[in-house]
Amino acid sequence: MDLHHPQDHASDGGPTRFAILLLSLLLLSTASSFVPLAIGALVGNLAASAVLLAGLFSMYHRRGLLLVGMLLLVPALATRWVFFWLETPALIPVSLGFWLLFTSYNAGALFVFIQRRGAPTNDTIYGGICVYVLMGYCFGAGFALIETLNPGSFSFANGVPPSPLTLEFQMAYFSLVTLSTLGYGDITPVAPVAQSLAMVEAVIGPMFVAVFLARLVGIRTAKD
Repeated sequence: MDLHHPQDHASDGGPTRFAILLLSLLLLSTASSFVPLAIGALVGNLAASAVLLAGLFSMYHRRGLLLVGMLLLVPALATRWVFFWLETPALIPVSLGFWLLFTSYNAGALFVFIQRRGAPTNDTIYGGICVYVLMGYCFGAGFALIETLNPGSFSFANGVPPSPLTLEFQMAYFSLVTLSTLGYGDITPVAPVAQSLAMVEAVIGPMFVAVFLARLVGIRTAKD
């Protein structure tokens, strides 16, 4: 007997959807190398849009999640591309805010999904990796928003990022470095709110990995 809710059952196609999302996230991380080029803003926005669309695709297993995801996706895409064409400074925090909302919602939806899957599957593994990387981008958006609203909240060893897109990628880089507790030191939080958020991320990163791996090992041991 299948005890899973029919809307939650995503064994056919689930790993593919999560793999597409993970690939999009990895492509977004490599898009930072194009920032110094003339096409950097275009490549960065295309990569970010791919993440948003792949994130929505990963939530199709629940109609309610999909609907809310669409409501967050539209303004996230619109503000990003409107700023790309008009370069209106007032849209920067708005765009970052909607990016933060969508990625946070996407990570939360995937986390709930893998918790309901029971025995570890390809869905669980791909979904867990996506949640981890999405958390990095969530905190990165938060850091970029803090620096945008309160310039000087971070100290940059190589100078202040010259453009909003560069700042966004730099904060995503800092976030993923903090999440994995590498701590290179080239970007340092200075403002109290930035320091507090960095400490929270530094705690959540290793804790998520430990709990996620313990859950997989525990379930596997119980089955054996």
